[in-house]
Amino acid sequence: MADQYVSRINLEINGQDVDDFKKCSEGEVELAKQVKLMNKTGHCNTVPRFEVEVDYVIPSGSPEFDFTQLTAANPGTLTIDRQDGTRITYQGVVTRKIGKTEYNEEKEASKTVTLGAAGRINS
Repeated sequence: MADQYVSRINLEINGQDVDDFKKCSEGEVELAKQVKLMNKTGHCNTVPRFEVEVDYVIPSGSPEFDFTQLTAANPGTLTIDRQDGTRITYQGVVTRKIGKTEYNEEKEASKTVTLGAAGRINS
C-alpha cells in the first residue's frame, strides 16, 4: 500500500490560484461509438469530451471563489499533481454546473462543482 496520495489540485484563472478542493473525480471519456452496418457492427471515432467534478471547500475568513466567472470567454486551467512527478492538466476549463452545498457542524462546508474542459494533457 502506498504511503503517499494524490493531494494537490489547483485551478488557475486570470493568474488567481484556487486550491481549496478536497476531492476531484474525472468523468468518463467516450472515444468511439458503435454503428450498425449490414450484418455486422462497426465503430466510429468521437470527439472526446472531458469532465471533472470537484468538491470545493468554502474557506472561512476569506471570500468564496465565484465559479460563474469560468466561462468559454474566460476559461481556466485545472492541474492535478499526483506528487510522483506526473501531472494531469485540463485546459479550457469552464463551469458546467454548480451543485449542492453541504454544511456540517463538525466539518467544513463544501460545494460540488462540475467542470468541462477543452483538452487534457498528461505530463
